[in-house]
Amino acid sequence: MITDIDKKIIEQLARKYRAKRVILFGSSLSSTQEYRDIDIAVEGIEEKYFYTFYGELLCALSRPVDIIDLSKKTRFAELILREGIPLYA
Repeated sequence: MITDIDKKIIEQLARKYRAKRVILFGSSLSSTQEYRDIDIAVEGIEEKYFYTFYGELLCALSRPVDIIDLSKKTRFAELILREGIPLYA
């Protein structure tokens, strides 16, 4: 899992950029498996702010970030919605 500090940062930035939801997925879900990055999926951030949001996450979090845009409806996005853990909604 990710640290409480990283969770707070994600919540603050999601609020700042008016995200509808942020979901944690991938290796970040496991409390036993060592993870190398933070995998999140985001919905609701305006397209013109998406990469600014991403850049702020990269600078603020303790680990590298992979981000998926949930506004693009794919099977992978459906899997994330089913199996991921909401961090912000």
